[in-house]
Amino acid sequence: MSFSFRSCELRNGDAVTSRSPVSTTRKRVAPTTATRLRVVLSSRWVREVIVFPFLSCLPFAAVVWQLTAMSCVLAADKTRVTVFDADGRETSGLLQAISHESLSVAGHKLDWSDVVWLRFVGQVFNLPGSDREKKTNGQVANLPHEPRGSAIWLANGDRLVARATGIEDEQLRAVWRQFPEWPEFALPLESVRGLSLSLPYARERRDEIAVWLFDRKEARDELRLLNGDVLSGELTGWRGESITLKSGGADVNLPNSDIRDIGFNPELLVLSQPKELCWLVSLKDGSRVTIVASKSRVVGETLRAVHVSDDSWEIPLDAIIELRVLHGRAVFLSDLKPLETKYTPFLPDSREWPLQRDRTVAGLPLRLKGREFPKGLGMHSRATVTYDLAGKYRAFHAVVGLDDTTVGDGTAACAVEVDGRRVFEPPALTRLQGPVRLPIIDVSGAKRLTLTVDFGELGDSQDHVNWGDAVLLR
Repeated sequence: MSFSFRSCELRNGDAVTSRSPVSTTRKRVAPTTATRLRVVLSSRWVREVIVFPFLSCLPFAAVVWQLTAMSCVLAADKTRVTVFDADGRETSGLLQAISHESLSVAGHKLDWSDVVWLRFVGQVFNLPGSDREKKTNGQVANLPHEPRGSAIWLANGDRLVARATGIEDEQLRAVWRQFPEWPEFALPLESVRGLSLSLPYARERRDEIAVWLFDRKEARDELRLLNGDVLSGELTGWRGESITLKSGGADVNLPNSDIRDIGFNPELLVLSQPKELCWLVSLKDGSRVTIVASKSRVVGETLRAVHVSDDSWEIPLDAIIELRVLHGRAVFLSDLKPLETKYTPFLPDSREWPLQRDRTVAGLPLRLKGREFPKGLGMHSRATVTYDLAGKYRAFHAVVGLDDTTVGDGTAACAVEVDGRRVFEPPALTRLQGPVRLPIIDVSGAKRLTLTVDFGELGDSQDHVNWGDAVLLR
């Protein structure tokens, strides 16, 4: 056995020499990382100037890191957001910190009660068969993907892109469709309005399922089969791949593979809506869930969310596409009861189109230029809706346009009035023109706010007008 000598030169020019055995009969083997580390640490300068001071700081650094992880998460450089606050300001930039109490964007710290909505931009999220990224002002603006496969709708309008797997102890068990690594969850059965086990690919047919579920009045459970048949009665069991429906005094067992949609008895629905601050969170798979802010926490890069049904989920922040704040300084018009509504048909015997909250006049999701608005109003010409402000608000804001389902050359006129004085009236709305974002309208001290939708050049043809994110600011 002989010895070879190796030299290691440090950044300050010091040289460190080490002696290590090398077999005279074997081929020389390259030094391991551990060997190199021992060589470097043999330097007194390295130990005293670098290692010992670093180790002495570890306890303090560990405490700081733990406290930071418990309260907020510093965003990576790629996490860019746009936030609209209750003072009417829109700020875009890096998401620097976020917790259940506040967030910091581009150097501005905001309490959640001061936020209207928050949107993430620039993140890439690919789902099979769809590409929903759109360019906005040179950036990539994320839009939620279309629900695929199966979905569950709750009594409050929440939509979960998940597959129901059975009913146990009065709870509906389900798994997320696009997030297979997330654990199975359970929802109180009384909070579930209905579900689809086989969502159609076409958006129009998917929307029809939601309309059916939210317009149902029959005090019974209902199953719609893939062959077009409809069965009604009481759903008494669901285990594995079989569902039992008690209908006409007899039990009917059906395989899951034969069932497309299930609507639960609407008279048994119970899902309390807390009056405290909540987040309406839109996920990238098309899900939309209402989260209680005070019960939730941001830990690391995960939102430990508590749903209004009291179920808990751990949602990665990079799965969130946008977030709206409920019960803060912003009050959405769809959460208020109108003082007065009035509808005047174009022809005496024409169909009546009543005001709709959080959906179009046809009962569909509110969509403008590809973006779905979970909050807003649906109106049809000619119609007016008036709200009692009682001098409690400072400003009004919305995005208005013809719904994405409208086709052809339809047009509509719209206007905003404050205490009978017309303060905003854009050019006629058309699909080609796209939606119009209102300026911040001053309503300080005002008593009444009136939104008007009037006939266009073709009468009331295709006059489905959406007021997306119609919100009063306090």
